Amino acid sequence: MLHTEKKIDKVFERFNGTGEATIEHYFKEEQIASNIALYAKVTMPPGTSFGYHTHTGTSETIVVLKGVAQLNDDGVICQLYPGDVTHCPDGHSHSIGNIPGATEDLELQALIVKTDK
Repeated sequence: MLHTEKKIDKVFERFNGTGEATIEHYFKEEQIASNIALYAKVTMPPGTSFGYHTHTGTSETIVVLKGVAQLNDDGVICQLYPGDVTHCPDGHSHSIGNIPGATEDLELQALIVKTDK
């Protein structure tokens, strides 16, 4: 089944981060499983980041589609490149953003799964 209607959200300084990002949901909430909190493409222009936060009752898997990301994974800072995948399990913390000095958008695919039963 082809899904052409997409919900698009603009988020500003998410989790006390910086800048404005676009979240393009692949499906409407009623079209996905009840244990999926988010399945979307996230676009982060230069200077944009999602601040450090802890996943409680959820886990998040991120795939870098375009650009270079700066990731803080439980206090370990690294860079991610297109094709790289990171996973933040329930109870762990992370932040992610476009690398300092970037000149192109960072594009990510994000899947947030509810872990509470």
